[in-house]
Amino acid sequence: MADEQAWGRLHALAAGQFGLFTAAQARQHGVARYELARRADSGELFRAHHGVYGFTEDSAGMFAFEDWAAQWLALRPEGDVEQRRADPDCVISHDSAAVIRELGTLVARGLFLTSPRRINTRSPRVHAYRRDIGALGSDWDITEGLPVATPGRIIADLARDDLDGSHQGTVIADVLEQGLLTLPEVGARLEPFAGRWGERDGIALAHRLAAAAERPLRLPV
Repeated sequence: MADEQAWGRLHALAAGQFGLFTAAQARQHGVARYELARRADSGELFRAHHGVYGFTEDSAGMFAFEDWAAQWLALRPEGDVEQRRADPDCVISHDSAAVIRELGTLVARGLFLTSPRRINTRSPRVHAYRRDIGALGSDWDITEGLPVATPGRIIADLARDDLDGSHQGTVIADVLEQGLLTLPEVGARLEPFAGRWGERDGIALAHRLAAAAERPLRLPV
């Protein structure tokens, strides 16, 4: 049976990863799965996701995106979180990234992830895309402790995957109004998809999508 020092190490570990830890990490610290189950049954722990736990006494300061963080941890339950942040095996993308960054009016339909490798999950709440995640700073960065697609990458991903124009438009308008990107930068992200939307270039597509959201861009085409 694990001693209090082992539980203290788990507390310290959880403090750096959204208040959560995985059963695999607990095992690495000498805490058996049956002990997790017993403490969960007694109310000392709560199950955030299959194989992911948190300390009930700490739940008052619950992480805003706890469910997504738990699912992200569960993908690599034995992985080192700092290493996964420095060199991500996947990034949060599409709708989920927009929600985390408070862009647009999207309501995420689950957790959207992009990875260069196949993501093995049976959860119907996880939507996975097998694509290159791009470069740190340009295509993703660490936000809320998670690797999250940048505003420019979000705009490109949503256009590539044909989300309805009005929702895309709210994201584009927010990005421009908040000064996160310039119109030429948004246009460059949309340029590869302009033809499929029937527009001559990315800037024209940006205007079209923003107009569909009833937030026309007050900038010349």
